[in-house]
Amino acid sequence: MFRLQNPQMLHMLEKSLRNSLPESLKEMTDDFDHYTNTYLVYSKDPKNCQECLGTSDVINWKQHLQIQSSQSSLDEVIQSLAAVKFVGVKRSQCLLYMMPKTARKLVPFLLENKNFGPESGRPKAIDQEMFKLSSLEITHAALVNKFWHYGGNERSQRFIERCIRTFLTTCLLGPEGTPVSWALIDHTGEMRMGGTVPQYRGQGLVSYVNYFQAQALENLGFPTYMHTDRDNKFIQKMSHTLQHILMPCDWNQWNCTPL
Repeated sequence: MFRLQNPQMLHMLEKSLRNSLPESLKEMTDDFDHYTNTYLVYSKDPKNCQECLGTSDVINWKQHLQIQSSQSSLDEVIQSLAAVKFVGVKRSQCLLYMMPKTARKLVPFLLENKNFGPESGRPKAIDQEMFKLSSLEITHAALVNKFWHYGGNERSQRFIERCIRTFLTTCLLGPEGTPVSWALIDHTGEMRMGGTVPQYRGQGLVSYVNYFQAQALENLGFPTYMHTDRDNKFIQKMSHTLQHILMPCDWNQWNCTPL
């Protein structure tokens, strides 16, 4: 560590840091693409982070965007900023789950008093002659987009295509050779956009796909986690079967739209 002695050195540091920005920030060029315009926020001092979040260099409040956080206490800050910036806000509060292997590494205290056997947490067997484990292709983005609760439009399909192109995916191919169930991760590293086509639901396929997707991600060193709506009892049942760990905090998302 060294001290910056003059403004020129500070300027050089700023230039270097900007050149090293994550690709996700460099892709925030569509003001209406809230799928890509995503900010993950965590503050050790939520009550006093308003000044930082209000700075245009931190969040571009002129865009359609979303903010995600595990801290419900940020709601007051974000609602206050939205009023000042003339932005409409829609907040979602969901359940947050972490997969067991990741939880053992990051939050082992949450596994105390839980009795996990060597074969527990596995999905039920499927007909492996009928269904083949595979990965998604770009051409499958339209199918995922069709069944994604938050999708169904051109921007969401473009976002799904980037996720398929960039990150690991898992799917089951049915007898027709096309995906019948799938799981992806998005640019935040979260497992999302999972689904099963209607004619193959009720067979435990999404549990099977989620299990093997999580295993593959953990083998690559990814922490594995996901959220679900409080009313989505099906996914909550699946998480119970796969012994996902319910986190003590919420998963919060604020969708922000300039007025």
